Amino acid sequence: MSRIDTLLRQLTLANQLTLLRLAAVPFLALSLLYGRPVLALCLYVAASITDRLDGMAARRFGQTTALGAFLDPAADKLMMLVTYVVLAMPDGVRSFPEFVLAHHIPAWLTVLVVARDVLIVLIAVGMYLHASITEYPPTRLGKWTAGWEMVNGGVFLLANVWDGLPVWLLTLGVTTTAGIVFLSGVQYLLLLSRRLREH
Repeated sequence: MSRIDTLLRQLTLANQLTLLRLAAVPFLALSLLYGRPVLALCLYVAASITDRLDGMAARRFGQTTALGAFLDPAADKLMMLVTYVVLAMPDGVRSFPEFVLAHHIPAWLTVLVVARDVLIVLIAVGMYLHASITEYPPTRLGKWTAGWEMVNGGVFLLANVWDGLPVWLLTLGVTTTAGIVFLSGVQYLLLLSRRLREH
């Protein structure tokens, strides 16, 4: 079987939806930077829907692939990273004077979210180098954290479109997101320590 045939077999409906989500990421960022928060929110909601649909398609049609196992979490992380970074940027940056938001995600929260993901990658690399551990499945708390980060990002995007959203809801989102991200990071550190002791 040629490489092209192998690649085409990997391009299932589920993976096509994931690739569509990846393709939406730069347009989401540009929509915010050029002062189009409504378009950014629509792209974010559409991407979130494809995140549900690709999982359903993979299970319903038996389309689980190695490519999908890599692309799906990568697309989620990239979407989240771009959303949090852009929403944390100050208004009126030199290259994008039209970038003005009523509500920004605190920069410290963005740093915390990014730091947790970097920590997970470093842990996975360290476990592979130290003990040749290649499987590092996400924990339930880790999945909840990713979901909560997505919800919080969506709430901030909505707040920049709809003035009626109460500010206390944003404060609650920031506080709870920071808490669950911190707990998830601690859990991964504890799991690393335990698995290394086992090996």
